[in-house]
Amino acid sequence: MTPITMTGFQLRRTERHTLVLTAVYLLSLAVVYALDETTVWLFWAVVVVLVTGGLLVSYNRSTPVESA
Repeated sequence: MTPITMTGFQLRRTERHTLVLTAVYLLSLAVVYALDETTVWLFWAVVVVLVTGGLLVSYNRSTPVESA
């Protein structure tokens, strides 16, 4: 859960990275949509899957297991 401070919300490192990843994803999607080339769409899809998957794996490996 995101802690609330007197100055507002405070984001954790993974939350900031998720916001940046989402912004880059949307920006790159707009560029690919504007170009509208089949090979660019295919390349974009492969890169997005690899980057997102790699980040998810690295976050899950670096995050300690929380005991319930």
